[in-house]
Parts: sequence; structure tokens; C-alpha cells
Amino acid sequence: MADNVKDRSIISLSWPLIITFGIGVFQPMMDSWFLSRTSESAAAGVGALMPILGTIFMAIQAFSQAGASIASQFMGANSSSHARSTISMVLVGSLLLGVAMTLLVFPSSKWIVHALGLDGDTAKFGIQFLQIVCFGFVFRALQTTLTAMIATHGLTIWNLIGNSITIALNIGLNIIFLNGIFGIPKMHVEGVALATALSWAFSSGILWLVLRFKVHHKTKKVDIKRSRVVLGDWIRIGLPAAAEPVSFQLFQVFITAMVVHLGTLAVTARVFSANFAMFAIILGVGLGNGNQILVAHLVGAHDYQKANRRTFQSLIASSSLGFLVALIVALFGPHLMSFYTNNPEVIELGSACLWCDVILQPFKSANVILTGSLRAAGDSKFPAIFGSLMMWTLGAGTALFLAFVLDLGLIGLWLGMASDEFYRSCANLWRWKSGRWKNATVV
Repeated sequence: MADNVKDRSIISLSWPLIITFGIGVFQPMMDSWFLSRTSESAAAGVGALMPILGTIFMAIQAFSQAGASIASQFMGANSSSHARSTISMVLVGSLLLGVAMTLLVFPSSKWIVHALGLDGDTAKFGIQFLQIVCFGFVFRALQTTLTAMIATHGLTIWNLIGNSITIALNIGLNIIFLNGIFGIPKMHVEGVALATALSWAFSSGILWLVLRFKVHHKTKKVDIKRSRVVLGDWIRIGLPAAAEPVSFQLFQVFITAMVVHLGTLAVTARVFSANFAMFAIILGVGLGNGNQILVAHLVGAHDYQKANRRTFQSLIASSSLGFLVALIVALFGPHLMSFYTNNPEVIELGSACLWCDVILQPFKSANVILTGSLRAAGDSKFPAIFGSLMMWTLGAGTALFLAFVLDLGLIGLWLGMASDEFYRSCANLWRWKSGRWKNATVV
């Protein structure tokens, strides 16, 4: 399998990942749509929680992908026993991480919502959603890890199939819970949260069957014992790999708090426009994940020249496509915004944000590719340390200056986020071109 994976094209690996990520993006959009049919306050309250949930999910995903990169390097080096031990270790670790997240978030849900500056009905709906959906975190953790481990074997099409079935279930459950079908009591925010948690549980079950019967992986006690050999590398790569995206999501929480300070109009416009802005990053994330799999296998095989070539091919393709999709979304901005609301002020402000996103997306796509390649090689400390420093100094400073000194408001905050992506993409490009990542590999 290792030889087959590292010799495959980026497109053959990435196209199922692109659609799979698109499905993942569609779920919060769908939740916002269901909620907006009954209350814009509910949609805004739940939408404002996305950076918090994103922080949790990105931490889980970073640890999962760090483990997948280690497994891929072992596969590229034809060390199947170490690869199997790594997979078993990461599955158990993700299970424990999901439980820990639930125990942390449930008792803190009210504090989290109020810390974001939400109040009234918006806060009430946010608390209701968070207190229910947090019980699905363990399944979300398993879903994320299983997806990464299946992908590292090149079976990305099975991730697509599993997640497609799951989103269909999520839609069905939303309709049932919100309308009280089949004698079930009619629910509102609670129904959307329950549908989301149950869909994660169903997805993790399907993906476990794929790992068990298609990849033929079975967790054994000897694998858990042997995993101590690679535990140090997982922590070395996983902790910094989690730090950078968590820092980014906390930065988004900071931006959200600033948006809340600007008022309900800004919050609503940002939630709705951010949903459509995600269209532009779908291709970049899909290509980035595919590139990360290839680079990890190639690094394991010590084919550094090909790994470098693959990275730059993905970089050019991802940035170009990110710009093009963002431009198309911005051109149709007013029509897309009207899908959620008929408030002309929300539509106007949200559409303007989508034009700012045209500037942001090429650099964001570049960061996805470059950071993924560095992590795949085991060099996760640089984007974690320098990326976070630049984010909270240059990025935050630019955002606050544009929003409150130049009085550009939400537009200024969005342009500040674009500047942050630009600063970090330049730093990550310099690091990759320096070649220092070659000294950080596992095998």
C-alpha cells in the first residue's frame, strides 16, 4: 500500500477529500439554515460558537493528522508493524481526548457563551446547543481520527462514502426533531444539536467498519505496548501541530469577540458570510490533506526531491483555485446572503465581507499546503511557534488598527485576518525552502 500511495497523483488522493471536507463545511451551514428558519437569534448564537467548537475540533484533528503522518512515514519506509502500532495508539488517544473535551466543556458552557459577549436569547440558544452537542465530542474525535487513518492508506473514497451517508442522516434528523415527526416532541436548538451529535456517532461507526474490514486493521494489546516506541514522536509532532490551529481558532474567538462588540448586525453578517467564505477553502484543504499524505509517504521513503516538487505543485494549484472560488462567491454574494436573510443591511455588509475574502483566500490556501507539508515531515514546531507569534502580534494588531482606528468595523477585522494569513504564509514558505524540515523526520 505504501508504494501505491506515494506513487499516486495528488488529484486521485485529493478529490474525495475535497468533497468530504465540503460535506463537513455544509453541516454547520445546514444547521444555520434550519435555525434561521425559526430565529435569527438562534442562528447567530450557535454560529458565534463555531470558533470555540473549531478550537476543539482542530486540536483533535492536529493530533490525528500528526499520528497519520507518523504512520505514513513508517509505511513509506515499509515498516508496517510500527505503522499499525501508531494507528492503534492514536485511536485510543483520540477516544480519551474526546472524553476529556466533554468533561471540560459541559460544566463551562455558560461561562464560554458569556465570555464571547453574548446575552439575551442569543446566549440562551448558544448554551442550549453547547450543552447537548458536547456529548458527541468523543464520536467526533473518533470520526476525525478514523478519517485520517483511512486516508493515509489511500482509501479516501471510503471517507467520502461514509461522510455522505452521515450528512444525509443529519438532514433527516434535523427535519424529524425540528418538526416533531414520528411522535417525537418538537425541538428547536436542542434538536439541531442532538442531530449533529448522533450523526457523528453514526459516522464513527461506519468509518470504524472501513478501517476494520477494508484496511484490515485490528487493535491488539501488543500494538498498544509497542506504541510506546513512537509515543515520544507523536507528542513531539502532535503538541506543536495542535498548538498552531488552536492558536488560530482562539484568534478567531478574539475576532468574534470584537465582532460582538460591533453589534448584532455585525455578528449576523459575519456568521452568514463566513459560511459561504468556507466554499473557497474547500479545494485548498482537500488538496492540502492529499499533499500531506503524499509528502509523509515520500519523506518516509527519503525521496525529498519529489516531496518538494509535490508541495510546490499543490501550493500553486491551491492558491489559484482559492482565489477563483472566492471571486465567484463574492460575485454572487447578495444572492447567497439572501438564502439566510432578507435584511438588506445584513446582505450588504455580508456581501462586502465576501469581497474581502477574495484577498484572504490565496494566502490561506498557501498556509494550508505549507503547514501540512511541514507537519508531514515532522517539522511542526516552526508553524506553531512563529505562526502563533505573528498571529497575535502582526495579525491582531493589523485587525484592531483597521477596525477601530480607521473605523472600518467588520470590514477592517476581515482585512486584518487576510493580513495574518499573508504574514504567516511568507514565513512558512521561507521555512520550507530552507530545507530544515529534512532533519525532523521520524524514520
